[in-house]
Amino acid sequence: MRINFINTVLILTVLLLLLCLGCKNTSTTLESSKPTALKIMTWNIWGRYNLQPRYTIKGKTAQKRVIDIIQESEADIITMTETYGSAQAISEALNFYYYTPSPDANLTIFSRYPLEDFGNLDGLSPFSFIVSTAILPGNQKVRVYNIWLTSGGRHIVAIKDKNLSDADFNNGDENRFEHIQQLLQHKEFKKDLANKDQVPLIVAGDFNCVSHLDFTEETIANGLNFNRMVANKTSIAMASAGFTDTYRSTNPIITQETLGYTWTTVGFEFTYESDMGFVPIKTDTNPEPEYRNPFARIDFIYSTGENILPLNSKTIVHHSSNLNRSFPEFPSDHGAVLTTFQINQNK
Repeated sequence: MRINFINTVLILTVLLLLLCLGCKNTSTTLESSKPTALKIMTWNIWGRYNLQPRYTIKGKTAQKRVIDIIQESEADIITMTETYGSAQAISEALNFYYYTPSPDANLTIFSRYPLEDFGNLDGLSPFSFIVSTAILPGNQKVRVYNIWLTSGGRHIVAIKDKNLSDADFNNGDENRFEHIQQLLQHKEFKKDLANKDQVPLIVAGDFNCVSHLDFTEETIANGLNFNRMVANKTSIAMASAGFTDTYRSTNPIITQETLGYTWTTVGFEFTYESDMGFVPIKTDTNPEPEYRNPFARIDFIYSTGENILPLNSKTIVHHSSNLNRSFPEFPSDHGAVLTTFQINQNK
């Protein structure tokens, strides 16, 4: 009888353990199916000027302030422009994975999560286009393109020129439209776009042009965006390809506070000098070209796919050491854009 009793206890114990293991497995499966919150940043960090000692403030270099801002943002993925020699140092400080075509390259993709299938696009310059896939928790993947469109031709500062018509200003972006077509018509990109509902797709970077979404009858009525109506072909091309402008979609009502300007962060006490960057002015004159003060939203995070939803988006134009002015405490002439997404697991 005692042996039978012991056997019964052992059998019940084994059954209980198996039941508990089954519960644990079920719990893990449910956990992995929960939506994932993902923060993506795009930022042009102003290249080699960012490495110059003269932009060190109170013992903190401009590069260290870049790292501060990224860490405080809690960004998970960063598409960076004008990295120029900073990729390794930034990745080590963040303890992030990264891909860049070369140590001194323009573009870098940083990620909290492992990267795979990274590289350049056949036939296109890695100065302007790179791509990688981030592997998120639950093995959900996100395909990320980091891009820089040419700044050649009509300069963005011309938006301030009251003698330039809306049509002429818009026509000046023809070269950027042609540049974005190199990506939109590329066979590898088209494959990723066709697969967007399995692997959500991000295109982010410095577009060097404005968006048609920022120029409406309402903005004119409210005296915003230089009272212009600009049907920008580059942003229209992105919308026609099915992409969501994540900043404007989550800030649909355009006010002075939601203009979302990312260029420039430099105030009236500085001016731009060729090969010198922004330098303090010594007189009350206003030298031209006037690159100072924010006046354009030219950095974008676009998304597409049924499993990705932009929840909110903001621009970042201050370092925590000075919330009353941007540059030079803020270590770039471009503001950063940060979008928070909900990523749903594939069904």
